Amino acid sequence: MVIYINVIVSYLLYTERTKEARKILEQEEAFATTINTLEEAMFIGMRLIFEEHYGDYKLKKLKKTLKREFTIYQKYLNNLNRLISELPVLLLPPPSDLSQLIEIMERYSLLPNDALIVLACKAHGINKIATFDSDFENVEFLEKLP
Repeated sequence: MVIYINVIVSYLLYTERTKEARKILEQEEAFATTINTLEEAMFIGMRLIFEEHYGDYKLKKLKKTLKREFTIYQKYLNNLNRLISELPVLLLPPPSDLSQLIEIMERYSLLPNDALIVLACKAHGINKIATFDSDFENVEFLEKLP
């Protein structure tokens, strides 16, 4: 099963979906994910933390906090690293065929990041995705959980 961004973020930061995320990730199952999923989970988590501390999100302001106040993100980033290290998570290599990526984007009306995840699932024979995102509902070979 591939873990999607919103499940990771909801597991690590309290959201309305935290209980569901914990239920998914505490299963006795092997998981997979992609580096772009982890990168986006890092960014979204940092953005939520920034908004909690400073209100409205501004990329320029977030970048400044990286230099002056990186510690506000440290716990979240360490917990993400620990989660990936402690769970049986396989890090899937990113697909390299741009034409297949474009085909997946067109076929399923997906943005590039989501299409990369679908293509990685397809390339590795993965047929389940843990996500709260409805964008994957039209991908016929992926069973969306929960």
